[in-house]
Amino acid sequence: MSRIKLKLSGVLVAMGCAMTITLSTGCNEKSVKTITNTPNMVLILVDDLGYGDLPSYGHQIVKTSNIDKLVKSGMKYTQYYAPSPLCSPSRAGLLTGRTPYRTGVRSWIPPGSNVHIGKNEITLAHLLKQKGYNTAVMGKWHLNGGADMMDQPQTKDMGFDYSFIIPEGWAKNKKIEAKHTDGTLRSGKIYPDNFWRNGKPVGETNKYSGELVSDEVISWLDQRDQDNPFFIYVSFSEVHTPIASPKKYLDMYSDYITDFAKKNPDLYHWDWVDQPYRGQGEYYANISFMDAQVGKIMDKLKATGELDNTIIVLTSDNGPVTREARKPWELNMAGETGGLRGRKDNLLEGGIRVPAIVRYPAMIKPGQISHEPVYGLDWLPTLAELMHFEVPTDREIDGQSIVNTMKGKNMDRHKPMIWTIDMAGEDDPINEWAIREGDWILILDRGAQPKFLFNIVKDPYQVVNLLNTRDDIQKPLFEKFIKYKNNIESDTINAGSKKSK
Repeated sequence: MSRIKLKLSGVLVAMGCAMTITLSTGCNEKSVKTITNTPNMVLILVDDLGYGDLPSYGHQIVKTSNIDKLVKSGMKYTQYYAPSPLCSPSRAGLLTGRTPYRTGVRSWIPPGSNVHIGKNEITLAHLLKQKGYNTAVMGKWHLNGGADMMDQPQTKDMGFDYSFIIPEGWAKNKKIEAKHTDGTLRSGKIYPDNFWRNGKPVGETNKYSGELVSDEVISWLDQRDQDNPFFIYVSFSEVHTPIASPKKYLDMYSDYITDFAKKNPDLYHWDWVDQPYRGQGEYYANISFMDAQVGKIMDKLKATGELDNTIIVLTSDNGPVTREARKPWELNMAGETGGLRGRKDNLLEGGIRVPAIVRYPAMIKPGQISHEPVYGLDWLPTLAELMHFEVPTDREIDGQSIVNTMKGKNMDRHKPMIWTIDMAGEDDPINEWAIREGDWILILDRGAQPKFLFNIVKDPYQVVNLLNTRDDIQKPLFEKFIKYKNNIESDTINAGSKKSK
């Protein structure tokens, strides 16, 4: 993968996979250009970002100038689905191309849990590392019970050479989170103290989570082996609760922040039971803050000359926390689904359909829009085609390449799309399974019994339940579901090493 410097006389010669060529006329070097067919990869995952949370997907208030540039220079998907409606399983599916139940991750992973991604899973990082890529993960990890639990797979075991991670599900500050005994609300800036760098705790910090992550990305890009291509998994904790943003971004949305919130900007954002409403502006500010961190990374790639040779994907792990708060810590959130039914934690459209944007000038013409149904399990086989590595053949890969969509073509999906979520013990276990083929989606309950049937093209807002009215659709789709479910439940890749919930 090395980039070899050759002096030539006005002739460009491509040898191997990637090289830097210096043009020379006489004794004076004229210019330097990199010719490569080994693109870099930056995978940006935003936490709990809803389908309607970006202006490019219809939000009328939020400003995201940097993500807007990504959209204008790349492709936007209008029917992109996360692998799961919750964080841990979605991340497992994203990195492996396998539906999360196969990996041993069925729901979100509480700190200290014995649940973790299967030890025998092969990730995108593994596959690119084998190709000579430098691999790094910055941000939220949430695929095991903790960074100190060495009997569980850690980032280095999953193919990442370098890590700067929040092991748990959210950015924490232990001093603020300490419970008060006098009944007063906790207060302070949420500067996280739960980051770990390469297996060691970082301790106290003096910045918000997103800025810590973007700074680390920029630092790593400067320090990495410059001769090798790179893969960076950038996993922002924004906009997961507790949200926290610098004053600059709060000021942008002062019209949407209540006087109570303005007077008490640093009250800890999980203490809002029985407290006054704070307005939607803090949520909007957190999106714009995250967008600025995306811009910093884009600017760095441009400054290093790597931007146009880098595949950039930006998406979300699941649907948003809307104003329909279901937990005390969800109060004062303002996620938007773009009118889609449902939200984070269920398999209705609002829980799984999310934004997805791809930029890769070598393949994608600027300003493209794809309406093809695709999902997070598709990235691994798609990138295998773009980055020239082999998809594992010793296991079931549930996604398939969507490269044709990047060329403006339709894709022929070989098997249905499927989603799973285990919400056992929750107050409202809406569903556990969903399967989509063509225009139709069938949602099933915990007993694998059909609960909803929707034509998702004619009825994207899932208003008309056609269950038991279209046997010509429901019966064959249910039969395919049973076959697929049995295939998932008989998966043996992690047999003997998987710890299930």
